[in-house]
Amino acid sequence: MGALARTTTALAKSGRGWTLAIAVASGSLLGAACSMAPPTTSPTIQSSPAPSSTTTTTTPTTTTYTLYFLRGSYLGAAHRAGPATTSIATATLEALVGGPSSSEVGAGLSSAIPPATRLLGIRMTSGTATVDFSAAFGTAGTPRNELARVAQVVYTLTLFPSVKHVAFEISGATPSTFGSGAVSLQKPLGRTEVLGALPTILVERPAVGDSLHGSVHLSGSANVFEAQFNVQLVDGDGKVLLDAPVQATAGSGQWGSSRRYGSGGPRLPSGGVGCRAPRGD
Repeated sequence: MGALARTTTALAKSGRGWTLAIAVASGSLLGAACSMAPPTTSPTIQSSPAPSSTTTTTTPTTTTYTLYFLRGSYLGAAHRAGPATTSIATATLEALVGGPSSSEVGAGLSSAIPPATRLLGIRMTSGTATVDFSAAFGTAGTPRNELARVAQVVYTLTLFPSVKHVAFEISGATPSTFGSGAVSLQKPLGRTEVLGALPTILVERPAVGDSLHGSVHLSGSANVFEAQFNVQLVDGDGKVLLDAPVQATAGSGQWGSSRRYGSGGPRLPSGGVGCRAPRGD
């Protein structure tokens, strides 16, 4: 699969309010289809051998990881294919710590997690995932960078239904001070504790690594005036494929979820188009 020939994104405010433009180039595809659902597998730490059976079954060999990297200074989502495993939380977090791939970097994604960071362990207790990182994770940075670093982990793990909060350890112990001290890791954190790392509009579907076919399904979170904004889908030649209003569940200082289904409106080319998520402003 080749890289997109030309892709740009923009988030702008005008007299119409907020407009989110996702520009895509037709032709080559990036990864799995956008009809995917969030992972529903409960995280496990160790895989066990499958029981012997005389019945022949087909076991999936790949799965899709949802990883939260950065677009600019704020979170941006990526979908990446990886080997299927019963230790899906561990595999997902190791992929996150490993940083964005070359194609994800080309799509404008980066990471606030220090490159030397290693995942030492992860365990689950009553809805809280406790992750243990090597000392590099605690490297001091700017307050925004440290918040983004923590938010990447929190958002990636809390996408699993069984994970509500994330507790952090560094080299086996809860850090008394993390980085510059701007972010406290003394207690488990949920998504509401790291909202400062989100852009005004966070698109979670479609994400980097997706390809679109047929009708458009857009979902994510937004904090905009009166919970309203417009979304445009633009092809590589500048043609607007979709221009539609979106109504979030909350706004004007409160975060709300947003969904937009393109069925009944303009349909995408039958060959599909590659897609990339918007830059956070």
